[in-house]
Amino acid sequence: MRKFSVVLFVFTFILTQGAFAQFGGKDQRGPKFYGDFKPVVGSWAEYQMKGQKEAPSKMKIAIVGKEGDSYWYETVMEGQGLNVMKMLVSGDPNEKKGVQRMIMKHGNEQALEMPVMAGKHPDKGKQQPKGKMIDKGMESVTVPAGTFSAHHMQYQDEGKVVDSWVSEKVPPYGMVKSSSKDFEMVLIGYGTGAKTLITETPKKFEMPKMPQGMPKGMMPPGNE
Repeated sequence: MRKFSVVLFVFTFILTQGAFAQFGGKDQRGPKFYGDFKPVVGSWAEYQMKGQKEAPSKMKIAIVGKEGDSYWYETVMEGQGLNVMKMLVSGDPNEKKGVQRMIMKHGNEQALEMPVMAGKHPDKGKQQPKGKMIDKGMESVTVPAGTFSAHHMQYQDEGKVVDSWVSEKVPPYGMVKSSSKDFEMVLIGYGTGAKTLITETPKKFEMPKMPQGMPKGMMPPGNE
């Protein structure tokens, strides 16, 4: 298997598992978007993210199109290269069951359309409510993008605490700032006029055959 295929597979697996919770999941590295998803075509927001032992990276989220009642939601990650993923969603991107299409692009490589697994495993797309949300009221919060009057919400779950500040001025989730013990995300810009960075026709992704003897937990869906 070529080196790029390995990198692509790892990148695909991480994003597919974490995109719906914005690097979430059981051992999430970064906070989830807790605001309500309110898509407007062309709207965008850009964040700087910093983990406890990691160099800062940037993430831009945008609504880059609409098909019927569904929206194209695009995530652009800048850190070690440029990685782009856009999903056609019928609701909040946090909910796997609403994802209809998924296209990914790594650097200058050709864009790939990935298989959407939610339809084959509907139970895995359901978000089970857990933890509790505490309303801390309105506060003034200053980030690189400016000073906002924002709604402070605190999420608590099994010792994990995530504080989020949300403003209706910021699309599409309203997120101004989110922080936990070892991760912080702050708004550095927002606006309108967003266009997709994936302009070519994507190639259908074909899952490479995994080496025999690979641990079961490391095998992707459909290859076990």
